[in-house]
Parts: sequence; structure tokens; C-alpha cells
Amino acid sequence: MDEKLKSTIDKIVQLSKQNPEFDAELRKRLEITSSAKSVYDEERIVRIEKYLGLDFYVDTKTSNVDYSFIKLPDVKAQLISDNREMMRFRYGTRYHEIDFAEFCRYAHFQIEMLLNYYYDIANKSDLNSIKEQIKYYNPTAKGFEDSKSLGAISYNTKLWAFNNEHKINRKLREICENLRKVRNELSHRSVSEDKIRIDSYQKHLKEQGFPLNKKGDVFLNWKDQEADKELKELYNSQINNSEDYKHYKYLIWYYGTPFDDIVNGLNEISCVIRTILQ
Repeated sequence: MDEKLKSTIDKIVQLSKQNPEFDAELRKRLEITSSAKSVYDEERIVRIEKYLGLDFYVDTKTSNVDYSFIKLPDVKAQLISDNREMMRFRYGTRYHEIDFAEFCRYAHFQIEMLLNYYYDIANKSDLNSIKEQIKYYNPTAKGFEDSKSLGAISYNTKLWAFNNEHKINRKLREICENLRKVRNELSHRSVSEDKIRIDSYQKHLKEQGFPLNKKGDVFLNWKDQEADKELKELYNSQINNSEDYKHYKYLIWYYGTPFDDIVNGLNEISCVIRTILQ
């Protein structure tokens, strides 16, 4: 047994012996009705581990994203720490529940730090050079020229410059943008309101005649220029760039909880930066 886990359980056992109220509450939570068996009974230990979320599975993992190329020790340590925390929320070892929103928040932290690391190393920490690079690849960006540090430049400004420079695929761009939205909306999510908006907009799309795929997104035969021609024109003129449709796509992405897509996206960005900086 892991020494850290054993030490924690030993402390709980000791507290149970010293404090009858704690012992009674712990037995109640773990649904232990008989005191005939030893407190070290294997089944009880398993229940304690599960209740406290102390399986230490995540703690034994370095990272499921390759950060070995990061040369700055503090940056590497923070990336690995955020990755580990992200996975705790995936496997439910933090607060005893799986939390996709928190998973996304820590994924976002990693992308933001990777972008900062890339611009810092690529420009040898020269802020003016960083601004020139960002402006060249994101010429429509405004309001960052007077920034006093790399961290003060908005995430979106850096992300779109990076996307344009390195031709990041559409799916990965959407993941990065969605993670940012999750981070920004984390404190005021309303599941019931989200579900109503999904159902309402799905009804709207169906009334317009759009077929939907299993995820609920519009499904048209885009390669065949004749098939669904009227629907394609309607889609391009009224649907595709509307804010309602963009938010609808974000919601069906969010409630689809694409854990693996996000991990794969982190690995892809990491790989791109590693290749550039080698």
C-alpha cells in the first residue's frame, strides 16, 4: 500500500479511537453497522479510500501530455501540476465527483501557459519582438501594443496569432476557444437554462429543414454542390455565422464532455511548440 495512503488511514483510525462521535459518523458515512471485525478490515479500507477520494492514481502520473521539452523548471512543474489537477476532475478524485467544467479550466491554464512559454522562448523574452510577431500574424488585434508584459496580452490575441502562424486545424481552434468560454462562464452556469436553449435551437433548426447528426449539429452533404442546395444557401446566409448557432454548437460540445478530444488537443499544441523550438 502507498505509504502516504497508509499514513492517512492510520490517522483516521487513531481519531476514530479517540473520538466516539467521529467514529460513529465515519461508520454511518461508510455504512458500517458491525464493529465485530477489525478496523483494518480490507473492505472498510476500500470504502475509506473511495469516500476520501485518496486513490492516488493521478499522483503517480507525471502527465498525460509530454512536457519534457520545457526548459524552465518552474513552468514545467506548473504545467504538470495543472495537468494532474485536470485529470483529478476527470476521474472524480477531487471532491468525489467528475467535473467537466473544472477539467476544462485546468486544460485552459495549460494552453495559456504553453502560448506564453512559446512566445517568451521564441523571442528570447524581448517584449517588443513578441508584440511584433503577434501583430504580424494577427494584424486585426487591437489594444495590446501598450501591454507591459507578455501575461498582460489577452489569451485570445495570442491564440489567434499562433493559429494563423502555424495553421492549426479547425477542430483544435474550436477546442481552444471553447475552453476559454468554459473558463469565463464557470461561475454562472445554469444547466436548466442550457438545456432549454439546446432544445429550443434544435427545434428551430429542424423547423428550417436541417437534418441533424447524432451530436445535434447540422448535417449536410457539403461535397455534393447540387444536393441540399437551398439548405446550404440558407445555412451560409442565416445560420453559420449567427451568434445563436455558435452558442448552440458550444453547448452541445460542452454537454458532450469530450475529455479525450481535449487531451489530444493539448498534446497537439505541445507537439507543435516542441517541434518549433527544437
